Amino acid sequence: MSVSQLPSSIQKIEEKDFDAYIGKAEDLMAAGLVRPEQFPPAGKRSVSYLGGVVMPRRCRLDETYLRVCRRNDADMPWLVCVGLPRGELLQRRAKAREKRRRERALSVAKCKAEHAERELARMPGSERQFVCEVASSIRELSDVIFLRRLDEEKSWHGYRFSTETKESALMAVDAIIEALMQGEVIFDAERHAQIVEAHRAVIRAADPAFYAQLDKLTTPDASLLAGEAQ
Repeated sequence: MSVSQLPSSIQKIEEKDFDAYIGKAEDLMAAGLVRPEQFPPAGKRSVSYLGGVVMPRRCRLDETYLRVCRRNDADMPWLVCVGLPRGELLQRRAKAREKRRRERALSVAKCKAEHAERELARMPGSERQFVCEVASSIRELSDVIFLRRLDEEKSWHGYRFSTETKESALMAVDAIIEALMQGEVIFDAERHAQIVEAHRAVIRAADPAFYAQLDKLTTPDASLLAGEAQ
């Protein structure tokens, strides 16, 4: 029986270094894949051959390679691995290397795409959003991190500011934020578009399916292009 005309009772799997056949002993023998004497003896899970000689350890793989192994499956209890001609072996190994290379490249591209998506999502969508985000950052840094506690005594030194000085500092921050809120914002539409497109290119390179999801992340307010009216 030709290996290319296997019965449905035998499952064939093309691995990188060999062809694997799974099935019952009688079916595998009937297909000419293994002889009765090549099955592993009782108490042994598998046996490998190279050129018809039993190999006690891992060996090179060529067209004379054969491995017969028991499986924990009552319906298909045997696995037979058959070596490949050198040309086919080299071709499959080359394909496997290329597959691994593509998978690594895709993994890196996906990480970059995820970063690009985050960057797109955090881009201000309008002049007012930009100003508010900057003001909020200043308020958070000054209020939460250090100004609120300026008049509290520290355990590792004996210095502190007076409460009046702290309040003056907080008022100064308020003045900075007010200046920002009332100040002029310059929007470089061309530079904005370049940044957006650069992020889009990274995302498309990872997965073209992402492209359909970008509009909701990258469509700014209409006022952003025309200049927000104050």
